[in-house]
Amino acid sequence: MTKTIVNEGGNIFKNTEGQPATARINRVDVEPTVQWLEQITGLELTDNKLGTTGLAPTSGDLDLAVDQTKINKEQLIAKLTGWLNSKNMNPADYIKKSGVSVHFKTPIQGNEKNGHVQTDFMFGDPDWMKFSLSGTVGSNFKGADRHVMLASIAKPQGLKWSFKSGLIDRKTEQVLSKDPDKIAELLLGKGATAKDLATVETIHAKIKNRTDYEQLIQDARDSFEKIGKTLPEHKIAGTPVWFRNLMDRLPE
Repeated sequence: MTKTIVNEGGNIFKNTEGQPATARINRVDVEPTVQWLEQITGLELTDNKLGTTGLAPTSGDLDLAVDQTKINKEQLIAKLTGWLNSKNMNPADYIKKSGVSVHFKTPIQGNEKNGHVQTDFMFGDPDWMKFSLSGTVGSNFKGADRHVMLASIAKPQGLKWSFKSGLIDRKTEQVLSKDPDKIAELLLGKGATAKDLATVETIHAKIKNRTDYEQLIQDARDSFEKIGKTLPEHKIAGTPVWFRNLMDRLPE
């Protein structure tokens, strides 16, 4: 077992001094810890890791999808509480709820001597969540930035992006699709696939030559500027986008 790096991890659990009671977890410790969680919950979790859990060198928490058709939050809490009670541990110190999630202060590899990592059990459709909440190591943008980008390019096209529900018609509120490849074509154009939606960079690569580029990225650019991030350089056939858009607006 590799010793956990003592940096701030998830922020749900605090110690008596108000400091984080969990830390980041090394990649080598992720798989055995998730397998241990499978043992005490009876859930299939190894193939339901979300974001960059198990991909990045370290993770701030363990994000795991839970099939809401097979178990609900109260049932999971009961399983976790049963294990804690068997160890004479106070459930209130180890279990929290918020939104669609149950949070668990998890002993790394099931051993408290190794420290704790925050596990976020997120309830929904695991197959959809693994796409919607996917993560890619090497991107300069976080998962939350990807959602900002998707929402930005959906808006000018009369659409809305929801990481929970899929792609939605902005006027009717009707869900148009939860098929990643179909969503890619609707947002990015014909021939686009789910792989093109993987990161901010891959999304940008598919739209950077579109004449409506400025409209598509306006909200994302404004949002990213507030956190000190910028999109890659963009040009259309060697012509800067702003100049091409200016030319498009000129009368013939």
